[in-house]
Amino acid sequence: MKKHVILDLDNCIADDSWRIPNINWQKANPMERYHDYHSLSAWDRLCNARIAHDTRYHHVIFTARPVLYRAVTEEWLRRWGVFHEVLIMRNNEDHTPSVELKRRMLQWLPEHYGIELSNIEAAYDDRPDVVEMYKQQGINGQILSVHDVCAYTNPNKEAA
Repeated sequence: MKKHVILDLDNCIADDSWRIPNINWQKANPMERYHDYHSLSAWDRLCNARIAHDTRYHHVIFTARPVLYRAVTEEWLRRWGVFHEVLIMRNNEDHTPSVELKRRMLQWLPEHYGIELSNIEAAYDDRPDVVEMYKQQGINGQILSVHDVCAYTNPNKEAA
């Protein structure tokens, strides 16, 4: 029986660095703020292909992208040959922080997809707080990133 790996998309296997300047920090609503950023994701290049194409595992994709961008995301995955068993995306207008969002996604695996957590070999994400959550759940969490630019921090504000 093949094991599963969990993959994040943006800044994990998709190079989103070129899209980050398209985040509209003037918008308070995250759906509006990140609309152009997510809409442009079809043109990302694939990174960390060794993991994304590893046929020893079934791939489960967890992404904080809203389901509004599902068609674009599925086309990008198909075009780059990232075969996956499950793609779980954020519900539109759900602004839950990524750690809690991905914890919920993890809980859905046995309940809705028949994937036991004990069958997950590793979980890859660019965010250390998400990786720590995976480790707390008994999963081999690994940091995997393309770049070090944060899409969640407004570059126009000074750090507190």
